[in-house]
Amino acid sequence: MDQIAKQHLNHFIGTWDTDGIILETNNAPEVKIKGTDTYCWILDNSFLLHQANVMIGTSNSLTHEIIGYDVVRQHYSMQYYNNQGQSGFMNAILDNHLWTFTGTNLKFKGGFSKENNEFSGIWKQLTDHNIWSDFIHIKLTKR
Repeated sequence: MDQIAKQHLNHFIGTWDTDGIILETNNAPEVKIKGTDTYCWILDNSFLLHQANVMIGTSNSLTHEIIGYDVVRQHYSMQYYNNQGQSGFMNAILDNHLWTFTGTNLKFKGGFSKENNEFSGIWKQLTDHNIWSDFIHIKLTKR
């Protein structure tokens, strides 16, 4: 992995308390998110393993994600799997301290606090009308 890319991912290393909300819609009330996210290096520091264990309302959501860096395309790759039997792929870029994660129907923009002890942002989801709409507000606080 590129050394600069690795330095950027190092900010994620550790265990984080996760708090957020899925925003209210016309069809559903606001739902709280609470739990932990953990990031650690795996495979001789070649990839980052992200493990999320959160409650979304009354449902437990478990996700494992592998994050790497594509030197040729100069972006991060993110492959995830969850306890709902779902999996997916996203790309991520870091531009001027702002992280953008982009998948087929979801995208995230956010970043770290100056002290690197908080990571927060907004997830958007693609609506049936092909419009990106705010979906989740999330904040991770490092333990």
